[in-house]
Amino acid sequence: MVGVTASALMGVLEPLLGNLSSMLSQEFDKIKNVHNQIEFLRDELLSMSATLETMSEPEEQNPQAQVWMGQLRDLSYDIEDRIETFMFLGQDNTSDGFIKKVINVITGLKKRYDIGNQISELKDRALEISDRRKRYRLDPSVSCPKSVVIDPRLPGLFEESEKLVGIDVQRDKIVNLLTDCTDGHMRKVLSIVGSGGLGKTTLANQVLHKIKIRFDCTAFVSVSRECNVEKVLTDVLLQFSKTESLFTANQNEDNERMHEDLRMRRLEYPQLMEMSRNYLKNKRYLVIIDDIWDTQAWNEIQCAFPQNRLGSRIMTTTRNDDVATFCSFANPDLVYSMKQLDANDSQKLFLARIFKHEDDLPQDMKKVTTEILKKCGGLPLAIVSIASLLASKPTSRQQWERVRDSISSAVEKRPELENIKKILFMSYYQLPHQLKTCFLYLSQFPEDYEIDRSILIRRWIAEGFIAEQRGQSLQDIAENNFNELVNRNMIQPVHIDYNGVPAACRVHDIMLDLIISLAAQENFSTVMNSVKATPLPNIIRRLSLQGNFWQGGNVSSIRSLTVFEPAKRLPPVSEFQVLRVLDIEGPSAQDSGYIEGIGNLIHLRYLRIKDSRISRFEGHVGRLRFLKTLDLEYTLIEQLPTEVTQLNQLVHLFVSHTTKLPKGIGRMVALEELSMLNAIINSPDVLQELEKLEKLKVLNIRWNSADANIDQETIKQSLVNSFCKLGENNLQYLYIQSMDFFCMNFMLNSWCPPPKHMRRFTMDAVVPFFEKVPSWVFTMSQLQSLQIWVETLTAEDVHLLQELHCLTYLNLETTQSLQETVSIRCGGFQRLKVLLFCCMNLSGGLGLKFEAGAAPRIEEIVLSFAAHEVICSNGDGFDTGISHLSTLKGLSVKIYCQQATTRELEVVESAIRSTAALLPKNPVLYIGRRREDEMVNRDGQMEGAGVSENN
Repeated sequence: MVGVTASALMGVLEPLLGNLSSMLSQEFDKIKNVHNQIEFLRDELLSMSATLETMSEPEEQNPQAQVWMGQLRDLSYDIEDRIETFMFLGQDNTSDGFIKKVINVITGLKKRYDIGNQISELKDRALEISDRRKRYRLDPSVSCPKSVVIDPRLPGLFEESEKLVGIDVQRDKIVNLLTDCTDGHMRKVLSIVGSGGLGKTTLANQVLHKIKIRFDCTAFVSVSRECNVEKVLTDVLLQFSKTESLFTANQNEDNERMHEDLRMRRLEYPQLMEMSRNYLKNKRYLVIIDDIWDTQAWNEIQCAFPQNRLGSRIMTTTRNDDVATFCSFANPDLVYSMKQLDANDSQKLFLARIFKHEDDLPQDMKKVTTEILKKCGGLPLAIVSIASLLASKPTSRQQWERVRDSISSAVEKRPELENIKKILFMSYYQLPHQLKTCFLYLSQFPEDYEIDRSILIRRWIAEGFIAEQRGQSLQDIAENNFNELVNRNMIQPVHIDYNGVPAACRVHDIMLDLIISLAAQENFSTVMNSVKATPLPNIIRRLSLQGNFWQGGNVSSIRSLTVFEPAKRLPPVSEFQVLRVLDIEGPSAQDSGYIEGIGNLIHLRYLRIKDSRISRFEGHVGRLRFLKTLDLEYTLIEQLPTEVTQLNQLVHLFVSHTTKLPKGIGRMVALEELSMLNAIINSPDVLQELEKLEKLKVLNIRWNSADANIDQETIKQSLVNSFCKLGENNLQYLYIQSMDFFCMNFMLNSWCPPPKHMRRFTMDAVVPFFEKVPSWVFTMSQLQSLQIWVETLTAEDVHLLQELHCLTYLNLETTQSLQETVSIRCGGFQRLKVLLFCCMNLSGGLGLKFEAGAAPRIEEIVLSFAAHEVICSNGDGFDTGISHLSTLKGLSVKIYCQQATTRELEVVESAIRSTAALLPKNPVLYIGRRREDEMVNRDGQMEGAGVSENN
């Protein structure tokens, strides 16, 4: 379709025009006429871009225009590749020695002469394409980009939408089915079945959050069409390890290796099954297996979950009735069929996305609303997509009728799936040009894949989809694009943190089918897997391998290669001549030699190798002058080569905690993010060089068990010096973790001057600690998130923390209990949304009390109280002040039982429960009793969900 091609092509042209304009400000006089030719190319493409602006509507169906735009697309790619090669030759001065320099100059002159000829050829091609353009007499129309943020109504909107469509009723039905114990404590399997787009995954997730506190461990995993049993079981075990450690508290070498094997996905099915069964044999578990497509997959997966007669539960979702019956062992009572929304619920869901109140719908638009909803067929995905489209437009009957008519004219047949696709296709047409390109890029990821937000944004930038705009960084613009796709419900946010920012996203299956289809029409990307593969075009631009599935072909024009599973017989990377993005995920079938020629990929911007067995990273990597992201976090590489320090455009560097960094890292002046830096295995010189990284914003440091021969004092002093310098510059996020108890007192009074721009300071769990809260913490006026463990906490510390007006997340753990009740004063913690306060001492202390007007935005709280001390100090009139927290949505209370009588425990619990019941948000409540060796859950009286920060 012409409309698709034109608008997607605009997303390619806009960044290229910006690059050409930038190049014209550089010196090209050394090669005759090159400057003029580049200027001509820019102006000609700019004229073509204006024409394309008028060809973005779906009504355009001119085959000649399709051919013209295909030629223009290929020309744009070729121009970009040739220009970058030219720029690289102008910078390539890596040769050492006089003879090598002479040879390099002579060779360079010839290459530059060839580049000049190539640019002349591109100019001729542009003239030919321009002649064809004259047939299309269209006036340009220019639109201005706007800065966007995540819709602040989004978290509340999701909750409200669920209630409006009756999710709560369906959830409670399933909860009752799962918690029914009339058949004893046998393992029970319940299946949710329904077509795509009905919200099966959402419903299952709601059930999980409702009852997960009743189980020792829980997991939620997706299977999808091409089931990888090893991946499913590995994901389950990794999630178990988060809810309750898979291993003993003593992290010995064997346990660490086992956990690393899980993370690196080295284990095979028999090992994983045995590990799962051994771990679960004495535990009550809840596992959700999402999107099962066949009975064979279920048979292989369910064997890992033992019949332990402890009331364990498994829940599956599927689109196939036969699979649902099979999973539930032919018990019809345990098959829950989801239906389409009725007219009433459909209207409620639809209007909630557009209006603040349902009554805001104008009277003259009720008829067209009913007609639109009839087209949506009661499918939540279709309803929300159309509502999101209308929410971005002026509210008028004429506008809504136009949308209604577009749906009608687009549909010739009315199969359910095709109807949804047509509706979603309309949402695609409404995206801005640049956003269409970013949206099409999602075709690179497999079905049900959880797409990390940061990775996606970095890849967009590396691909050149993000055009520079005055006053905004590429990162900011890319963030805007992600947020816009979320706001338009084109992607589903995952793991939303305390500030409403999702850590990842997913693409609905139906939406993914649409994207893959569009991307194939555009020759934008080629997807290969064992289920389906888009036809191979003559020129492959982007290749996504999703399984051991490589048909072969010409790779010389591939700009992006993504490998999600081992793919045998791949060509050497040196054959990918214009590669910008290389992302290998999963154990590679190749050895380390596969990437030895990586230095020849002079266009490379993004390199990520995850869960691979690659142990060497060599091959003239210093030639990767355009590289922005180097992610080797999940590899076995022990030492980065010194050449890495020549990557002066590198912005993000991720390595394993076992990887040593080379000396000279201070020369990487563009670096903004560094993770994971192991302070023990790296030399003090490397730690000292950190202070030269003036742009560094994010630093992730690990402290391993120290060798007795290591001079820890020198290491600590080097860290202090670097922290002080980085704090003066741009450091915004510092994350410190350790596998051992690690006293941080060397930083207690030595961070001077205090960091000016710090937004997040995190000490992982309870391993690194201070003897008290450092004074510099109270000076960090921009601090938004603080996670810290101290031995001694005073009331004055808490009062000073209340004055940090930007603080939205506080996780405060202490060893010694407070000997007095500390009040959170009126006006204290003005922006705080999440508070976790825990004392490791079993006496528990008296804890906190909230005054009226304190923490006016608080949503989640975890607190601890010592029942005996509380009653002795306050009598039966125990009052935490929680009644003042009208915004509270979740409350978790840990009650210490030491020396407490049964009556004292009941009084404290009753006071908390009755107070929470009166709060307007009806917060989810969890109460636990802690004795010397266990936490006792008050099953049947408490419901709740864990509270955690998502970084």
